[in-house]
Amino acid sequence: MALNPAPGTQKTTTTGSIKRPNRRITARIACRLSVSYAATPGEWRPATAMDLSRLGCRLRTGEDLPRDKKVAVRVEFRMADEPVLTVDGAGKVMWSRLEGLSYQTGIQFDSEPVGLSDLLGIAR
Repeated sequence: MALNPAPGTQKTTTTGSIKRPNRRITARIACRLSVSYAATPGEWRPATAMDLSRLGCRLRTGEDLPRDKKVAVRVEFRMADEPVLTVDGAGKVMWSRLEGLSYQTGIQFDSEPVGLSDLLGIAR
C-alpha cells in the first residue's frame, strides 16, 4: 500500500540513514545530448546531458565541480533539415560524484531557460 503525503507536506527521500526532502518539482527527460558548460565565463567544455528538465539537468563531465559553483549550460539540438535549436541557461551545481571515468553533476537552473520547453517537447 502506497502512502501519499498530506497536501502541503513535502515527500521525504531516504538515502542510507539520511532523510531529506525531495526537491525535484519538474519531470526529467532521459536523453543523450551533447552540451557545453562553462564553470569559468567563456571557457566552454564539452559534456553529455544525461537528463534534462525545465529547471535542471544531469551532466556527465570530465571534472569534479564543487557544490554551489555557478555554471552556464548550452544545449544544441540538431535535426535533419532544421536550424539548430540553441538554449542557454545558468545555474548552480547541486551535487557531483565520480562514476566510472567521469563525473555526474546535477545542476539546478536559476530560472527556466528561454526555449527549453520547446526543446523538451521536440526531444521526447
